[in-house]
Amino acid sequence: MADGRTYRQLLRNNPDFRRLYAAQLISFAGDWFLTVPVLGLIFDLTGSEIATSAVFVAATLPIFLLSPITGAIADRFDRRKIMIAADVGRALGVLALLAVDDLRSPALAFAVVAFEAVGAAFFFPASQSALPNLVDDADLSRANVLLGSAWGTMAAVGAALGGVIADVFSRDVAFGVDAVSFLVSAVLVTRVRRSFAEARDDRERTKFLPAVKEAIAFARTHPAVAALLTSKSGFGLVAGAVALFPLISIELFDAGDAGTGVLFGARGLGALVGPFLVRRWFGASDRRLVSTIGPSIAFWGIAYVALSQAPTLALAGVAVAFAHMGGGNQWAMSTYGLQVTTPDSVRGRIMSADFGLVTLAISTSFLTAGVLASVVGVEPVVAGSGALGIVFGLAWAARTRRHWEHLDGAPTRIDTSG
Repeated sequence: MADGRTYRQLLRNNPDFRRLYAAQLISFAGDWFLTVPVLGLIFDLTGSEIATSAVFVAATLPIFLLSPITGAIADRFDRRKIMIAADVGRALGVLALLAVDDLRSPALAFAVVAFEAVGAAFFFPASQSALPNLVDDADLSRANVLLGSAWGTMAAVGAALGGVIADVFSRDVAFGVDAVSFLVSAVLVTRVRRSFAEARDDRERTKFLPAVKEAIAFARTHPAVAALLTSKSGFGLVAGAVALFPLISIELFDAGDAGTGVLFGARGLGALVGPFLVRRWFGASDRRLVSTIGPSIAFWGIAYVALSQAPTLALAGVAVAFAHMGGGNQWAMSTYGLQVTTPDSVRGRIMSADFGLVTLAISTSFLTAGVLASVVGVEPVVAGSGALGIVFGLAWAARTRRHWEHLDGAPTRIDTSG
């Protein structure tokens, strides 16, 4: 209860963070309204498992390709303006999906999904690198849990409603909601008053290529940062089974878009609950929180092995929810770890590299899962993905344990001077 009050106090006492949190909630809601109907639309148009999983590739690969540029931009330019421009651009882009049904064009759908990914490639590094400047150090872990919960909450609510609304009304309604959500998010970001970055002299801003090299050198000379950069990307490589949710719903349970929405909703519910539970059980120690990353990935793997054997959609949803308690926590805590171990001057590039690496890993694993599912079936791929998660999570925890010894007590950002 006391911890719950501190979350409420953070939202009540920090209006700038409250606005950012609300913007993320609304934006994520629109994203999940979009995801489920687009997956169903592509499957209807193509009847292909590979094409359906390729939607995730279109939604992630541009982020990896742009990450060196977007990270440097987040460190050189106004992060607030970057986020607003990304939101407005995505609102306009998603309206093109309204023509897909009429044109029966999978290519147009893929193009729009890729365009949305370009917006995300600019938005999220700017947002994540700005967060430590919008809250006090003592509140940073709570802020990360709340922002992680924003994704989880809207994945649960937005995905479930997106699937139902697509079935009851139309997919075009879901696309329209997505466009509006980005515009509302942009308005909320404009109302944040605190600076999104520390004050720096323009002479400190290096050119793009040297800036990228500087970020790479920083990661290579700080093992804790390098280890954290492998957390999400390694998890992304083993998490390809997530791309099979539409196939699990349609082929195994004959549940259509609504069933896909249930599975994505269960994923969001788990991601919502996981970080809160971990912080409640392990306290505010940075070392203990970051040390939960590996076990959380292994827990995800165990639950996905169980998912492969689920006899009903309801039990499949339960397994997915438990799995993503672990998945959501590893995402929140690896992001938090990078925020407290990087200075503001390089943080945008580090967060962009993290985002780019994980999206490349996800693109690869999602496409691989779709190909394998078309050859050997859905259940073996889900079980294999879970087994890989168990192995990677335990190995990562054992290999990186020594890097967190300095992360105890209040957040301490690594100094790059000298």
